[in-house]
Amino acid sequence: MQKTYFKEEQHFTQLWLWIVLTIAMGAMIIPMAIGLYTQLILGKPWGNQPISDNGLLWVSGLELVFAIGLIFLFVKMRLITTVKADGLYYRYPPLILKEKEIGKDKIETFTIREYKPVKEYGGWGIKFGMGQIGKAYNVKGNIGMQLLLKSGKKVLFGTQRPDAFQHAMLKMMKEPN
Repeated sequence: MQKTYFKEEQHFTQLWLWIVLTIAMGAMIIPMAIGLYTQLILGKPWGNQPISDNGLLWVSGLELVFAIGLIFLFVKMRLITTVKADGLYYRYPPLILKEKEIGKDKIETFTIREYKPVKEYGGWGIKFGMGQIGKAYNVKGNIGMQLLLKSGKKVLFGTQRPDAFQHAMLKMMKEPN
């Protein structure tokens, strides 16, 4: 069994994110609830070109499934980063379920750096940066472990524990093959 030098699991816990999601879901669900009430309970057609009662029920149901799915996604989504003796491993469930590996033999250099998530990568998540900036896996914050691979590609992993991540990477790279 491989020795683990570092493991970090990050979740989307930012208050601002949950406020935005709540407002967006409310803006989507409340008008539909008003439409259901108006058309099905009061018996008045809803809107300028009302759809049938069955159509309204279907659209409302699909909208509710979408809203619940989106919230479920953000509740379950997380970044798991592990540094072992032979490389860096990561998952991003439920989007990346199977653990992926970047072997230490593929890493040219690595450094902890401050970055601008929105400007450089367009926000948080699994992101592709503009130009030569590379790919990012992040959940929150603006500190990350930047890898430059021997292939020339760049990959950044967001972290809330930069010192421990750096220490683990140094240990891993010194470990004999």
